[in-house]
Amino acid sequence: MRYPMRPQIHGFAKGASRISRKAREAGPFRVAPRLDPKPWGSRGLERFGFPLPPHTPIGEAVITSSDALVLDGPAEGGTLGTLVAADPLGIAGRRGLVATANRPLFPLLVKLIDAAENLSIQVHPNDAAAKTMDRLGKTEAWHVLSADRGAVLYVGLRVGVSVSEFIACCRHGGATSDYLRQVPAVPGTTMLIPAGTVHAIGAGVLVYEVQQPSDITYRLDDWGRVDAAGRPRELHVDLGLSVINARNGPEMIPPVPVGLEGARRLLTACRYFALEQIVLGTWEEDILELAGLESPQVLTCLQGNVNVTANNAAVALIKGETMVIPAACSGVRIRGTVPSVLLRAWVPDLEHEIMRPAQAMGASNDAIAALAGGLPDMGKYLRKS
Repeated sequence: MRYPMRPQIHGFAKGASRISRKAREAGPFRVAPRLDPKPWGSRGLERFGFPLPPHTPIGEAVITSSDALVLDGPAEGGTLGTLVAADPLGIAGRRGLVATANRPLFPLLVKLIDAAENLSIQVHPNDAAAKTMDRLGKTEAWHVLSADRGAVLYVGLRVGVSVSEFIACCRHGGATSDYLRQVPAVPGTTMLIPAGTVHAIGAGVLVYEVQQPSDITYRLDDWGRVDAAGRPRELHVDLGLSVINARNGPEMIPPVPVGLEGARRLLTACRYFALEQIVLGTWEEDILELAGLESPQVLTCLQGNVNVTANNAAVALIKGETMVIPAACSGVRIRGTVPSVLLRAWVPDLEHEIMRPAQAMGASNDAIAALAGGLPDMGKYLRKS
């Protein structure tokens, strides 16, 4: 499909409550991503079904931002942000609102990032630091979709490197990457990056990213790049110094099966989001039923096509498209008739939607705890089990 232009929506807010009620009664809806041109982007998103404007390097497909256009149902032509503002509980759900500290925000910010060059070295504040600005912190996770041979992710300070050493290097224009851990970027692997972790996506890596809905980024180093006028981008070294957690050293997370024959695999799970891979269509007809949640669900189709039914409404989802299932929807069924691969993100009930299904499939407590990366989020539930 070709994503529509973004018109000015006049009069939508006036009837937003009525439209929102009808939208969640009608069921799931697709959203159009915002395609952001970047000098460090490329055309890699085309491989995953995204229709890109010609002759333009696209760095990000920002899928569930507040300005994402709704493509289906009574709210067609409106924005995801307007829907959430009109009906926070129906769209974002109780757990979604807990994740946003009751702010009327969609709780899951999903992007695909195509880095043809090294991205800036940066750090994000946690919730406590961001609260002083009346904002949310930013913990995120990357699922590597493709990577050039030898490509790496920069995550955390190397063992023995102090924050003061690293910051001094940032201030004096040194090779800051020498102070960072380099983890090979391997397609199909997943990493959770807690707030406070110094990080950067390396050149030649394309990732699916799910994160808290926050735009606070402190840029520490931009690899010496300058714009056409010879000006470097603004850095935020002092602010970054105030939020860096030198103990953070994320590792790749081994997936945890929660379905037979690899049909469902948990990739990461913490208090803010969970991510799983779903494979359908390996038989003549394959149907997955999802229990009702107190969170929205985001489905991104990476391969094939599926039909999604909820609240007696059905929407087709093809490669390169993303669907939002509002929290108020029930009876969600995903049907695939061809081999299809989906990524599903939601705000989880860690005990009932992560720990128990994983244990039922024989996963160890260590494997379940590792889903949260370096965060202690699974600990209290595993101690109870």
